[in-house]
Amino acid sequence: MSEQVQTFRVTSGRVTGVVGVVMCVAVAALFVITEPPAAAITGVLGCAFVGVLTWASLLRPHVAATAEELWMWTLFQKVAIPLASIDTVLVRRYLVVRSGGVKYICPAIGRSLRQTARTELKWQGSSQMIAPGMQVNDERIAAQIDVKDTKELAYADFVETEIVRLADADRLRRGIEARSEEEYELGAQARRRWAWLEICAVVVLGVAFVISLVVA
Repeated sequence: MSEQVQTFRVTSGRVTGVVGVVMCVAVAALFVITEPPAAAITGVLGCAFVGVLTWASLLRPHVAATAEELWMWTLFQKVAIPLASIDTVLVRRYLVVRSGGVKYICPAIGRSLRQTARTELKWQGSSQMIAPGMQVNDERIAAQIDVKDTKELAYADFVETEIVRLADADRLRRGIEARSEEEYELGAQARRRWAWLEICAVVVLGVAFVISLVVA
């Protein structure tokens, strides 16, 4: 029986990434059409280098989870984190997960700067921070949260609560208590896998681009 995977919707970088890759292809085509061979080769290599970096940094990152692990794809890595080892989940500008004393960051899910500021307003009064879950009595602050941001804020909140729920369920299944020594030690079982295809592509294209500049 195949393992059920829950994939979280990417909220950051997709539009910019697609536009960036399309622009790289368009500029490369212009080099081929308008420039002599030597300059065209250099231009195409440069565009390919930037295009691969754009794809790896903006389009590759995403987040998924099984019943036992949280998977995070970043620029050049895939990290598999035991859910039961996760003690902190925050979505601000990026998704931040802490496990076994180590922080893992993924840019695939995040809030805009404005959304982050509005989220912080939930927990603070005019001049001092209050604890999550306490009611904000200043109606003027609550009114600053725009209705148009509600959907994005709600999804970021959903990601936080869903990962916490999955972590709690995995701890219950394993018989591990939250904030325990067993939870902390389980964090050492997190696995990192390098994206060698992307790494090699960036290195080869970068070296080829530099060589083409020198030769030209």
